[in-house]
Amino acid sequence: MARRIDPALRLEEEAMAGSAVERRQEAQRRAAIKETQIPTAKEIKAMPPKVAERVRDEIKAGVTIELATLPDRIDTAIFNAGKSLEAIEAEAAATTALAEAYEAEAEALAAEAKMAEAEGDKVIIEAVESGQFNYMEIPTIFKTVVNEQPKYATVSDAGLAAAAAALSAVGVEGLVEVMAEIRRLYPGISSEDALNLLKFDKRFNTAYLTRFAGNKKLQDAGFAMLDDKTYLATEAAYSKIFNAYGLKQYANRDRYGNLIGSMISADELAGRISTTYDRIVKGASETKIALNRLFPELNDADILAYAIDPVNQLPAIKRKIQAAEIGGAALVQNLSIGLDSAPTEATGIQGVTRQGLSVEQLLNQGVDLQTARTGFSRVAESLPVAEKLSGLYNTQAGQVGRMQLEEEQFKGLASAKRARQKIIGLEEAQFEQRGGVGKLTKQRYS
Repeated sequence: MARRIDPALRLEEEAMAGSAVERRQEAQRRAAIKETQIPTAKEIKAMPPKVAERVRDEIKAGVTIELATLPDRIDTAIFNAGKSLEAIEAEAAATTALAEAYEAEAEALAAEAKMAEAEGDKVIIEAVESGQFNYMEIPTIFKTVVNEQPKYATVSDAGLAAAAAALSAVGVEGLVEVMAEIRRLYPGISSEDALNLLKFDKRFNTAYLTRFAGNKKLQDAGFAMLDDKTYLATEAAYSKIFNAYGLKQYANRDRYGNLIGSMISADELAGRISTTYDRIVKGASETKIALNRLFPELNDADILAYAIDPVNQLPAIKRKIQAAEIGGAALVQNLSIGLDSAPTEATGIQGVTRQGLSVEQLLNQGVDLQTARTGFSRVAESLPVAEKLSGLYNTQAGQVGRMQLEEEQFKGLASAKRARQKIIGLEEAQFEQRGGVGKLTKQRYS
């Protein structure tokens, strides 16, 4: 049988929704109602008349009671809701008062901070003005305080102008924007301090390091930069050296910066050029020919550029020149040359080939130009007879040719000397009976 809810009970239900206590009471009331099933009109009509009448009377009595007590229950619910609202309003008022207290405290602290800041600014300004603090040495935040003082604005233009004039005099360009930025950041800066910023501060020294590119290379490598006077004097020395050797094409700031940044002094540069120029450009023609054969990538102009390139160390330059001189001494005697190995040549004599020491081997032996000239001259003089006798006595004494002669001349090998003496002995024994022919051969081959 379906259950119906009295409208009066629903009104009471809505009035009592204000507090937790009322919600619990409502829950209890609902449970009680749930247990009581009120019959519908149809169900009552189906009941026996007397039973139906009794049910109707009970329902009326229940409704009468509910209606009689409803005003009191509504008043109670409204009263309880009012009490809850008062509590909420009281709590809100307390929170507002606390917030106002915090705000007042914050305003007081802000006022104290402003007073402390003003006092601090005063101390900073007085310290700078009295000379106790150096403007360039104080933190940026303190500089800002000083910069706000009107009297410093008139100092900046003169100081910056003097710094700009000093740098312009040595060829530094493009300072207008840099000066404007320094003026904005450091209105109170002096001429000396501005100059230091323009030279050494990475925020402002691009123009300076463009002009003094060698100093930038030194700085990047972690070395101390040259002062302007030394830098300019080094440039002048480089220029003098290049012009003295007719190398004006190399006399420019880019080249100077590269040399300075590589820490090549004017004396070292002069040594590099003189070594190359005197021994290659003005040297023997065969030396140039040997240079081109041993180092085909280098001609006269290239070897000069190679010599003044800071990447190439002076010992390496000298070694290439010495190699060309040794090769040239061999070419004068019509002897072939090779850097790492001497070419093998046919001699026209059966079983006899011609191959000598490489230029690298001779360099490692410490052979210089004069030694090469003397040694190759002796080798060239003895070589024809040595090769001829090797063709005759190869099976008895082995081959004695250019290799053995050079090993004896440049290395001083006793084995090479013995091989030569052995083949001479065979030739002398063969021709001893022919009236001194062997003696003649010995004279030409000893």
